[in-house]
Amino acid sequence: MLRKFVRQLRPTQENYIAPIIKIQFLLEARGLDIAILNKILDNKPRSYVLVDVINNKTKVETTIGKTSLSWINNEDKLKFEGGDLTTAFKLGTGYKPVFFSDNGKKLKLTDIIKTPMFGGGRGSGGGAEQTALMECAQCIYAAAVFNGEKLSVGDELDSTSWGTYSSSFDVDKPLDAIANDFTQAWMDSSILIANQMKKNLKGTNYVFHRGSAFVKQIENKFKELNKAEKPKPFSNINKWTPADIWAVKNGETFDFNKWSPADIYAVKSGVTFDFNQYSTLGEFTNELKELYDRQDLVGISLKLASGSVQTEEKNTTGFIRRPVKYGGYIKQTNFFNSKDFYIYLDKQKMQLRTFAVTSGWQGEVKGKTAAAGKIGGGVLEAIMVKNSTLTKFPYTNNELKTLATKPTPSFLDELYQMYVGLVGRSAEQKEKWIKQASAKKIGRVSGADWRFSKFRGMFFVSQLEDNKSIATKVCDNIAAYSLSASDEAAPHVVYK
Repeated sequence: MLRKFVRQLRPTQENYIAPIIKIQFLLEARGLDIAILNKILDNKPRSYVLVDVINNKTKVETTIGKTSLSWINNEDKLKFEGGDLTTAFKLGTGYKPVFFSDNGKKLKLTDIIKTPMFGGGRGSGGGAEQTALMECAQCIYAAAVFNGEKLSVGDELDSTSWGTYSSSFDVDKPLDAIANDFTQAWMDSSILIANQMKKNLKGTNYVFHRGSAFVKQIENKFKELNKAEKPKPFSNINKWTPADIWAVKNGETFDFNKWSPADIYAVKSGVTFDFNQYSTLGEFTNELKELYDRQDLVGISLKLASGSVQTEEKNTTGFIRRPVKYGGYIKQTNFFNSKDFYIYLDKQKMQLRTFAVTSGWQGEVKGKTAAAGKIGGGVLEAIMVKNSTLTKFPYTNNELKTLATKPTPSFLDELYQMYVGLVGRSAEQKEKWIKQASAKKIGRVSGADWRFSKFRGMFFVSQLEDNKSIATKVCDNIAAYSLSASDEAAPHVVYK
């Protein structure tokens, strides 16, 4: 309270640092540590620079702004000047407050920014490079925690021990470069996130990837699949997945012939993946969603964390498990009330009907899976012909329109026979059925539209029912086509 009034009477000259600048310092500049002080700069240890800074009251950049430094107690000062840096600056595994700022705030060694006077500074692109190093550090700390290391905020994992966990991480930056640029803020964030990841992921047997050969293969496949689509679904890989690292179940094997990307990966052991059957970006994204659902492959987007960690899952729903089996069809009890017909792709309904009066037909998968959406009748016919002995469907759309508008006895008989085969009514009802099917209006649509739609739908279903050996293949191909048109982004989880 007394200090408050003193400051009102004689305000201290404090350097204001905007919050955004403080964040920038944390993201792009590393705090000092013992390893940095022991390195040589201009033919002398960097610790000598710190001695001069303190003795000359030189203002330095810190996490709270520019300030000069003074020792909190003489014991730490003497230990530092005597060369015992560990005792001077650390308490247990973490760094302790040892300096006062100009306004009396306590600072750790790691709160001092590694500016050019301490050998820091970076050119253009330095921010991106720093980010890459910190993402690699996250992989290392995750590997340590998943292998039983107990870490809390303020702790430091000695960089000389990082190699112990090398079987559980694969990163693209040298370990010494990571250690040299590791800020206390990111160290604490890495610990918080690693601990939260261990709570969230299924099991502990993961490998964490950032920029590895594994990641590069995925990225290259994404580019190939994305480019093959006309127009390209995504302008770049970051639009498809913002994942920085990936968690992969240890021991997983991948076939990248049909594959795509992320930034850090975690993979589990004991499972193998065969992606040879997938040739489109939509299929691949669907597979990633299924892998995410099983926690076999998890893309992770990183934000600097402090205090507590929040997680947010993105693009994790809307997938369909393949291969998709034929699940039968719905036997309509009110046959004349609608023009559609339904089949099941597994448990997902697909509606077959005309999309405009007697001019064409389509399938529409109902629901929220990746396969949901419309599929043109021409595509459905092509899939059926490809997987059966059919050479073509009976009647072109124009021919069928003519027959549906002015139905001949043979056409009506053909329609009736498919009805009997699928719905199961007896032949005694034929005359009454034909009369209903010949009407100018049936239900809420014109008789011509109803006949056109029912003929296409029933013929398609009849082919599935008469050829059960090809039914599942046809349905799986339908799902694959639907997935190929998907522009959904890849699944990932944000840690922040």
